[in-house]
Amino acid sequence: MGAGPEHLLSNGLGERIRSRGHEVTSVTVDHGSGPPAEIATAFALMSRVADEVRSARARGALPIVLSGNCNTACGTLAGLTPHERAVFWFDAHGDANTPETTTTGFLDGTGLAAAMGWCWNGMTRQIPGFAPVHERSVVLLGARDLDADEAALLDRASVRRISCHEITDAFERSLPRVTPQAVGYLHCDLDVLDPAEGQANPFPTPGGLTVEALERAIARIGATIPIAAAAVTAYSPEHDADGRICRAALRVVDAIVAAARPTSREP
Repeated sequence: MGAGPEHLLSNGLGERIRSRGHEVTSVTVDHGSGPPAEIATAFALMSRVADEVRSARARGALPIVLSGNCNTACGTLAGLTPHERAVFWFDAHGDANTPETTTTGFLDGTGLAAAMGWCWNGMTRQIPGFAPVHERSVVLLGARDLDADEAALLDRASVRRISCHEITDAFERSLPRVTPQAVGYLHCDLDVLDPAEGQANPFPTPGGLTVEALERAIARIGATIPIAAAAVTAYSPEHDADGRICRAALRVVDAIVAAARPTSREP
């Protein structure tokens, strides 16, 4: 999945956005020198992402993070403070495990939990500007493959969960009410798409969204709250032999850019 961002760029993502009349600057964020270590390296990357997101926002740009993993969200959200933030998390999985609930030890499966302050607090404090997002401001969309303990955590929380079949033309009525000062973070793990649309990564899960349904949902979120940053994650080109997910990802970014156009609501 780490090859996904470069694959999307080499298949014309930047040129596609430019063709819509936008300026595009691409910045590569890496872990720097030294041998990588899963946890320390992941949080070091989040810190660098936070700095780049904040810098992009200061220039009046829309940060779109292309990432192999979902846990970069902690960095992106840190780059949006001190604004109140609402999170719209499209994913086949919950990413709401903690080190105590995970049975796989997959750090990326704790990304949303860490963003809400449920775990890794010592590490997230090292991310410049990080502040947990309140769970009542989080919407988990399209998740359908949850671990049992992870599901129990979410059931006890104030996170709003919207299933794929509930993402209809009127689903924005189910979105949380936010203050006029709030900004949105739109997170799109491409395995939220149904495998019939193509295989995004090694974790295909039936019952997902069509590309068209995802595009419509993004547009409706953008009509509800200003989108201040977005991410497209978890794309594995080696599992996308026919290129359908690559093409879908380009359409998703188009939808994000269109939905995030400044309006009178923009702070």
